[in-house]
Amino acid sequence: MKQIEDNLLAIFNAMIKNKEDWQYVTDEQKESYFFIMNRYFSKKYPELSQLFNVKSINKVAAMDVWHEFMLDKPYPKWFWSKDVKNNHKNSNEIKISDKDYQSLLLNLQIKDIDLDYLIINNKDFIKEELDYIHKKEKNTK
Repeated sequence: MKQIEDNLLAIFNAMIKNKEDWQYVTDEQKESYFFIMNRYFSKKYPELSQLFNVKSINKVAAMDVWHEFMLDKPYPKWFWSKDVKNNHKNSNEIKISDKDYQSLLLNLQIKDIDLDYLIINNKDFIKEELDYIHKKEKNTK
C-alpha cells in the first residue's frame, strides 16, 4: 500500500495535485495538518474556512470536505504565497486611517476583503473616493 510522507507539502500534493493519492492520507495526518491547511485555505475562502474554525470539529471530515471542494478547482497558485494584506504593506501603498477605511466601507457598501483588494490594485480609485468623502464631510459641517 502506498504511503504519503508526513509533511505539509506531501499532504497538499495529495489533496490538490495527485488527487487520487488522497485515499492514502491517514486519518492521523488529516488530523495533524487540518489547522494549517484550513489557515492556508482561509486566504481565498475565508467564509468557508471560518465554518471549520470550531474547536470540536471532526478534523478528518473537514479535510475530506476541503479535498472534495478542491476537486474541480485549478491548482491554487495563491496557496503558498504570502498573505495579501502583508504583501501590500511593503509596497507603495496609500496610507488609510481607520476612520477613512470605515468611511470607504460604508460609502462603497462592500466587504473589507473587497476594499483591501481595491487598496492594493486600484489606488487611484481609492484616492478619488477618499477625496470625494472628505469634500462631502466638509460641506456637511
